[in-house]
Amino acid sequence: MIKLIYPLKKLSILNLWFISVCTLFIFSFMILFWGTRGVQVAIQGASLTLITLSLTSFANILWLYLFKKSSLSNSLDNKKVYYTISYIFSVFIFLVVIITYNYLFKQSTNLIDIVSLVVVSIFVNTLIVIFHNYFVLQDAKVNADMENTQLKAANAEAANQLLRQQIHPHFFFNALNILKSLYKLDTEAAEEYLVSLSDFLRISLSSNNIKVIPLKDELKLCENYLGMQKIRFGEALICNVTIADVMLENGFVPSFSIQPLLENAIKHNELTKASPLHISIEQKGDQIKVSNNIKIKATNEISTGIGLANLSKRYRILSGDEIIIENNGATFSVSIKILDKEAIRETYQMHA
Repeated sequence: MIKLIYPLKKLSILNLWFISVCTLFIFSFMILFWGTRGVQVAIQGASLTLITLSLTSFANILWLYLFKKSSLSNSLDNKKVYYTISYIFSVFIFLVVIITYNYLFKQSTNLIDIVSLVVVSIFVNTLIVIFHNYFVLQDAKVNADMENTQLKAANAEAANQLLRQQIHPHFFFNALNILKSLYKLDTEAAEEYLVSLSDFLRISLSSNNIKVIPLKDELKLCENYLGMQKIRFGEALICNVTIADVMLENGFVPSFSIQPLLENAIKHNELTKASPLHISIEQKGDQIKVSNNIKIKATNEISTGIGLANLSKRYRILSGDEIIIENNGATFSVSIKILDKEAIRETYQMHA
């Protein structure tokens, strides 16, 4: 159910518009009917229209205001009282104004005139009530739609924040497994890896609350991460980056969107000097494509299943785009869209 919040100022403007149109119509109609000889009659008719409509329409706003302030504003009985008062007062206004006018100008008022006034007042008040109710419902609908949009944006931001918070535990879990393996094989390499891990976490935590970052900053994070992996794998890991300078300067991606792809490639494939893992990060139009040759490990490490699902959900929340996953048996690749400044502006406006 739409919550009715009466926009009294807007209703007042609507009243002024309605009164002006009706008064001008009556004046023009009388001029056309009587000609220049009927200017005085037209002025009198327009004046009576102005007075009766002003009192009737603004009285209805008063009843709406009192209706809003009432603790029983949503009850059926109170609505009946509102409409009853509205119509009674409308009839009263028309009768008082016209009878007073006739008295001042020494004109008679018979029963037929009174009946006609009652009918006209009911008709006019019905138009006013319809206009007011329609305007109130439309205004409430617009406000409800706006609130729903803001609520959806807030929910999307909360979901995106939760997904971002999942990245570091996911990475840290894998990093600890690697560190444990290194300490068994090479203590010095493990210590060097630990220092690099500390630097990586320091840099990444500084951008943890940022939705999107420049592409060049994401790639710097990837270079840092690959440097850590080089400590472990040496020449068994080869990575090539091919991205146009203009895209590096102007492109944006969600924070931690490329690094998890590198992590997945290293995690799930065998790396040896004889058969190194080749990872490429290349630009394909408005996409960044991260691909690697496939050489599945005989025994895979424990996976939390967060990686690609996390990235896919974040992209869908931030830009509405989907990531593209391809696997031809020899090469596995994931393509993500590069966001431009306009897309970033729309994203921040949506979540503002």
